[in-house]
Amino acid sequence: MAAVPDISQSRAVPAWRLKLAAFWRWWTGEISHLVPERFAGLGGAGRVPVIAMEGEEVVLVEPRSGVGPDSRADFTGLDEARRRDALRALLERAGESRARARVCLEPGEALVRRVTMPAATEENLRQVLAFEMDRLTPFRAEDVYFDYRVLSRDAAAGLLAVQLAVARREVVDARVEKLRALGASVQGVTVREDLADGGAYLDLLPSDQRGEGESSRERLIQWALIGIVVLLACVALVLPIWHKRAAVISTFPLVSKARQDAEATDAIARDLEKQVADYNFLLTKKHANHPALAYIEDVTRLMPDNTWLQQLDIKPVGKAREIQLSGETTSSSKLIELLEQSRVLQNAATRGTETRGSQPNTVRFMIAAEPRPRTLPEATPVTELAVPVAPAAPQAPVPAGAPSAPAAAPPTATVTPVAPPAEGGRVRDTRPPIARPPPK
Repeated sequence: MAAVPDISQSRAVPAWRLKLAAFWRWWTGEISHLVPERFAGLGGAGRVPVIAMEGEEVVLVEPRSGVGPDSRADFTGLDEARRRDALRALLERAGESRARARVCLEPGEALVRRVTMPAATEENLRQVLAFEMDRLTPFRAEDVYFDYRVLSRDAAAGLLAVQLAVARREVVDARVEKLRALGASVQGVTVREDLADGGAYLDLLPSDQRGEGESSRERLIQWALIGIVVLLACVALVLPIWHKRAAVISTFPLVSKARQDAEATDAIARDLEKQVADYNFLLTKKHANHPALAYIEDVTRLMPDNTWLQQLDIKPVGKAREIQLSGETTSSSKLIELLEQSRVLQNAATRGTETRGSQPNTVRFMIAAEPRPRTLPEATPVTELAVPVAPAAPQAPVPAGAPSAPAAAPPTATVTPVAPPAEGGRVRDTRPPIARPPPK
C-alpha cells in the first residue's frame, strides 16, 4: 500500500532524487494500471486507496497510515463541485493524485463464505461457481457480482477450499455510479472481510467496468506507454541483428581484397612453376641419362683382357635407350655376369647366335643392355640460384698533373682444372643442380 510521504524527511533528500522517485512512481502507476487488477496487485497497483461510503460520508479504509482525523469526507450540505473537491482531497491525502479508488462494501452488503469444490473444476472454476450460485447462495448468478480465491488444495481427497464473495448488482452499481459522479475512477469493488488478509483483494467489479471514469488524455497516455514498450522490445530484438549485419557487410571489402590478392598470388605461383618446368626441361633430359663417356669408361673397366670389343652402339628404343656391344671373347656368358656388376648398365642379354672368332678359342658375340636410371641432382630453390654481384671498389682521386694510370686489363676467366678420375675409373659428377620453385 502507498504511504503518505513524510515532508520532514524529504527536505534532506536531494532534489534530483525526489524528481527521480516521482517519475518512478508515475511510471509504475501507469504500467500497473494497464494490467489486470488480480496481477497488478503483485506489482504495486494494490496501492489504490480503498474507501467506504457511510451515508453522506466517505471513509478512507486503506491505506491504514492514512486513517486519522482527516480520513473522512462529509458531504452533508455540499453541492456537486464541492463534493468532488472533498473526495479528491481525501484521495490526495492518501497519496493518490489521479482520483483512483476502490469501493469497500460493508458486511451487510456482501456475502462472504467458504465452499468446497471438486479439484477437477479448478480450470473452469468461475463458470462452475456461476452455475452453482443458486445452490451455494440465496441469489441467482445473473443477479450478483462475485469473485473467489482458492484457499487450499487437498490432492488426496481431490477437493478445493474456495472463499467466495457475492454482492447484489444493484448495490454495487449504486456505489460505483455515485463515486463516478463525484469524479473518482473506480478500479474495483472489495469487501471489508477481505481487507484483513493483506493479500490481493477480491474484486467483485467486472474487469470491463474498471476505470471507466478516466479521461481520454489518460487513455492516450496508456496507449502511448504500450506503444513505447512494444517499440523498445522491437528495438531490443532487431538492434543486435542489425549490428551483426553491419559487421558482416563491413567485412565484404576485406574479403574481396583478400580474394583478389590470393588469386594474384596463385597466378604468380602457376607462372613461376611453368617457367621452372620450362627451365628444367632440357636439364632433366640431360641429367636423366648417363653420358656416352660413362658407358665407355664402365665397359672398359669391366671387360677382361681376353676380350676384344669391336663396336659399342647407343640406340634409342622407343622412349628408352639400348647399349649394344659386339666383339670377340672366350666366353660370352662370362661377359653377361660381369656386365650385371655395372653401375650404369642392367638387364644384359645376348643377341643372335655366336660364331667362331678370328682368333683361336674365341667366339663373336653381340650383347644388348639397358641403361640404369640416373638419379637427378637435388633441386635448389630459384631464389638461391641468383649470384650476387659485388659492388665496384671506389677509385682514389687522381691529383692534378699526375700521369694517368694505365687502363685496367679486362678480367680473364679462370679455368679450374678437373681432377683426374679416381682409382677404379669412376668419373666425378660435375652436373649443375636442377632448379625448383620456392615454397609457397
